[in-house]
Amino acid sequence: MAIDLFADIGKPDSKLHPQFLSVRNLPGYAPARNLIRELQKNFADPDGNFVEQFQTFGFDARTFEFFLFVMLEDAGHEVDRSHDRPDFLITKDGLTAAVEAVTANPQSEGTIQPYLNFPKGGCVLDAIEHLEQTIPIRLGSPLYSKLKKKYWTLPQMQGKPLILAIQDFHTAGALLSTSSGLGRYLYGQGQVWWHDEDGNLVIEGHALAQHKLGTKRIPSGYFNQPDAENISAVLFCNTGTMAKFNRMGHQDMYYDERVRMVRWGTCYRHDPNAAMPAPFVYEVGDPEMDMETWRQGTVLFQNPNALHPLPSEWFGAALEEELVDGARICTFAEPFLPYASMTQIFVDAPLALVQQFGDAQIQGLLSIFPE
Repeated sequence: MAIDLFADIGKPDSKLHPQFLSVRNLPGYAPARNLIRELQKNFADPDGNFVEQFQTFGFDARTFEFFLFVMLEDAGHEVDRSHDRPDFLITKDGLTAAVEAVTANPQSEGTIQPYLNFPKGGCVLDAIEHLEQTIPIRLGSPLYSKLKKKYWTLPQMQGKPLILAIQDFHTAGALLSTSSGLGRYLYGQGQVWWHDEDGNLVIEGHALAQHKLGTKRIPSGYFNQPDAENISAVLFCNTGTMAKFNRMGHQDMYYDERVRMVRWGTCYRHDPNAAMPAPFVYEVGDPEMDMETWRQGTVLFQNPNALHPLPSEWFGAALEEELVDGARICTFAEPFLPYASMTQIFVDAPLALVQQFGDAQIQGLLSIFPE
């Protein structure tokens, strides 16, 4: 039975998630509202609590789960949600696999967590610690908890690959983190780089034993942990959010003339000797721009020890990584690979203001990531 994510659940607005209220009420989110109403017609809720959680304390996690459903269908999978665990069974080309959604969340007592201000920028050493220690621990904890669930023992899971799909909501600004930190943890491998005398980029991997944050320690190499052979791959995502639905609606059939959106961020630089990403900025819905895809912003890490390995490029992520003879090999499904981005919404704003805003963002990014 189809669900209505905007149905009245009998709670006052003070008990609803502030981001849900924005999506439900504000004109700037009209493209997302209209697109979601269309997409939800094919979405099933086996637990019966999806709508309530989407509108209250589970807004982020349920948005990510809904995004996965849409992204998987768009990738050509037949999606089955008839079981309460795992979240999805997907079938394509004669192969059936399971997908379980995972989120890293802030400390909670079961109440709505308001969005906080972005943390102030730190020094280079803070950024390195965030990449090498904070992200592996914040994402490693929920992934390890899912490992303890032993989904592969369920009757509907026998002989099937299992993919864990994770998105980071543990703190303000977490969605601006890239997949690099997670890759270090999954493979237990760090990387150092330098340019040789001819200007060629050299990348060298080295084994990692652990990650530490304060007094907490976790072993590195998730794919090497006991029982981890039952996890075929881990999907990283940092775009399974309402901003994604808003952009996807606005660039296509639910374009709203009152609304303008500017998206800016960093992306992969197509230069084999580049060590820094490239900046980008564009207005959503610009007919001269390639349209955003549902898989954009997803990275699939293949488990080299998987009991049931996935065929290459079967899942449908924008980027796949695998470990081959100690080296991490990347396969791109499309040329534009954003690492992180933000989307600014304008309602009934003059074109000059939107252009001025976009110019300011690209100049700021160019000062950090020069071409």
